[in-house]
Amino acid sequence: MDSQALTIELDDEQFEAFLGENLLSSLLSQGADVRYGCRAGACGACRLYDASNCESILSCQTTVASAMSLTRQTPAESSAFSVLSNTSLDEVSIELTLLGPSDESFGDRVFVSFPFKELSKESSKKPFSEQTHSYECMALNPAGAPLKVVLQKEHVSVEDWLRALALSSDEKVDVQLSTGMRKGRLLFEMDIADAPVVVISSPDNAIFEFYWREALLDYTPTFLGHFALYANSDLTLSLADDTLIAFLQEALVNSGSTSLQLIYHGQNVSAKDWSVLLRPLRIHPNQLHFVR
Repeated sequence: MDSQALTIELDDEQFEAFLGENLLSSLLSQGADVRYGCRAGACGACRLYDASNCESILSCQTTVASAMSLTRQTPAESSAFSVLSNTSLDEVSIELTLLGPSDESFGDRVFVSFPFKELSKESSKKPFSEQTHSYECMALNPAGAPLKVVLQKEHVSVEDWLRALALSSDEKVDVQLSTGMRKGRLLFEMDIADAPVVVISSPDNAIFEFYWREALLDYTPTFLGHFALYANSDLTLSLADDTLIAFLQEALVNSGSTSLQLIYHGQNVSAKDWSVLLRPLRIHPNQLHFVR
């Protein structure tokens, strides 16, 4: 008897999955744009919202049992935030400092969208819901400080990038804040207090080195450095980089007899792929932490 085919709706697209399949693997095999990281349920990169059951799910840990209606964006409360500063970090990245009703701090996720100015004739004809695009960002500020995020050109539309560049002080942006989630606990839940730590980033997250350094120095006096993987269409190949291995070997020496903690800030490299690299270095899998 053939396996039962079920319809999986993901935002405005439809896919077919079979009863008993892994949800993430099925979606990826059909070309769906779904983020993923460790594929072990640790990093949360593959999180989707199941509108059928009104719950957040990890697609890498979900077995297809019925038809599903999914969205990439978890329900959130939306508020207007004032722009305190808009700073260009380089030609493709800007830092926004925003003031509004937020208790988010380093590691929390927010969605930012921009006011509409000078819309093209084509876009102005679209319904407002089709014009609005929200971009997921990681909060980079310490607890109690104004919300700080980095926006990268490659992750936004051309129009929204120009809008973001043009933002001036006291202008408003829309920020959606996740509800029903514990805030500001990323580093706390890693349990890395006073431990030697290194951060390894995917190429597009190299810009966050400064923010990691600032945040980690509040948790441990032994921050041993940051390493950005080299760009590759298959990031798992970047794990074979001799420079990365030498970086980790030096960090192990500098960490002394205590357990070196690794933070991977990125996606598309599984826990299994990491274990191949770390096993010869005698780094246990529980010393590796994933951040999307």
